[in-house]
Parts: sequence; C-alpha cells; structure tokens
Amino acid sequence: MTSAAFRIHRKRHLFVSILLLVIMLVIQEYSGLDMRVQQWFYGTDGWVLDYSDPVPRFVIYQLPRMLLIIYAAMVLLLLVLSIRLKRLVRFRTRSNVFIVLCLVLVPALISAGKQETHAHCPHQYQEFGGPIPYVTLLETNKTPHDGRCFPAGHASGGFALLLFVMIASTRRRQMVALGGAMTLGWAMGGYQMLNGRHFLSHTLATILIAWIIILIVHLLLFRNRPIPAGTRGSGGAGPAIHPPQSPPK
Repeated sequence: MTSAAFRIHRKRHLFVSILLLVIMLVIQEYSGLDMRVQQWFYGTDGWVLDYSDPVPRFVIYQLPRMLLIIYAAMVLLLLVLSIRLKRLVRFRTRSNVFIVLCLVLVPALISAGKQETHAHCPHQYQEFGGPIPYVTLLETNKTPHDGRCFPAGHASGGFALLLFVMIASTRRRQMVALGGAMTLGWAMGGYQMLNGRHFLSHTLATILIAWIIILIVHLLLFRNRPIPAGTRGSGGAGPAIHPPQSPPK
C-alpha cells in the first residue's frame, strides 16, 4: 500500500530556513570554515579539477543546465498550447505553473543576488593564486574589487528541483525528489568547489534560498490547498486551471 506524502508545513519551513540561512552566514563569517574546507581542494598543482577541462565541464556544468532549460521550456510550451488545444488541456494545471515558476525564479533570483553581494570566488583570492586579498562576505563592500560568486548560481538549477518535494503524491516520490535534487545540486555545486569557483557556504546558501523561494511560490500559488497538490509532474493529474465561467443570462 502506498503511503501518503509527508505533510509539509510551509510557513514553519520558511521560518526555519530563513533562520538557518542567518546562522550559516554568521558561522561562515567568523569561523573561517570556508577557507579551511577550500584548502582541501587546492595544492601545489592547483585545483583538484581544472575548470578548462572540457569533459567534466560539459558533463557537470553545461549539460545539466541545458537539460533543465529544455525541460522548463517544454512544460511552458505545453501550458501555452493547452490554452488553444483541447487535447492538451490536462497539462493546464497549477502544478505545471509551479514547476515553470520555480525553475525560472530560483536561478534568476539567485543570479540577481550575486550582483548585489559582490563576493569573490576562491580562485580570485591570493591564498589560492589570485590577485585579491581575502575578505569575509560582510567585508566585500569594503574592497574596490567586484565579485559575482555568492550565492552559487550554477547549483541553483539542481536545487530548484526541490520543487517536486512539494507536489509529489506519495512519500516515496517525495524521497526520490529530495534525493534527486540534492544529488544533482551537490554535483553541480561540488564541481564548482573543486575547481575553485565557489566556497562551501555559497552552495549551502543556495540550497536554503532555493527552498525559501519554492515555499513562497507554493504559498502564493496554492494558498490553502492541501499539500501535496496531487500531481506527478508535468502531464500528471493535478488541480486544473479553468477559465472563468460566464454568468447565466
């Protein structure tokens, strides 16, 4: 017998996620943990992975991003076509709108955040062969050098798939969604750590920010509807979006 999905208390998760984000940033700021972790991946021969190596760059950096963009575009196309084509009306669901919004908003908002934090990548610091003296995240606005490395933008696409935890119809599907999103997100984020493009805190912040965005979008889109929303992903059954009915004359 299939177990019902775990109920997710969105407002509680939102509060805890924001609190964890603040705690993580404070720990990173005063513990020096980022630098100690990053030193494991840097030696006399440089970084564990060469950023210019085409094979891992394609497999871990370019390919996942391309597939996520293609998937989001396909779901969006089905939503648009379902407005005109009756045989595609089953794709016109709030769950598919949720999928598209999360896959677009999570990377977009995290990318926008990178423009505001001015944080640098590990490879830019003198400790790792770069030209810039190391400063903590809260000190980046005190330097004349501009950075674009916090949060981790590349990993955001993988962690955006946490959205499926919110709309999975069974506990097993929720666990698969959680495991898949974390595996892909950490593979993408870990690759960037191993080649000196991100610190550990950059990836941890991306997980929490992605989950916060997903929770907010779900709250706005589904409001007080039961969780999960009852879909299996694009094309699955879910709460349909119906056009308004004309009042009887």
